[in-house]
Amino acid sequence: MNSPTFVQKREHPRVPVSWPVTMVTPEGDIDGMIENISTGGAYIRCGTPLVQKDLFILSILAQDREHSWIGAEVMWIDIPLSADSNDMAIGMGVRFTNISVEDLQFVSNAVSELS
Repeated sequence: MNSPTFVQKREHPRVPVSWPVTMVTPEGDIDGMIENISTGGAYIRCGTPLVQKDLFILSILAQDREHSWIGAEVMWIDIPLSADSNDMAIGMGVRFTNISVEDLQFVSNAVSELS
């Protein structure tokens, strides 16, 4: 199957991953899965959407390392039109707003290795 050709408009290239994530919000924690990531942000699937411009903390557990704690902001939300009961149907594009040097290096290394 051939994918359509499109122009990459992102500032940072994204790579596919499958990393569990918890979004820590004032209303409570929301579990999800990071489906792709770049040094500037990520695409997360979850069962409960946040609202565009919501700020939260990402707790990422990936590749045999301690949790990363990264500040993030919801940039856009992808809610499917079908009434499918998939618990992880809602997708969100987020940008990182506060990331430590160590976490940025970890994400950068993952992007380099997987691209």
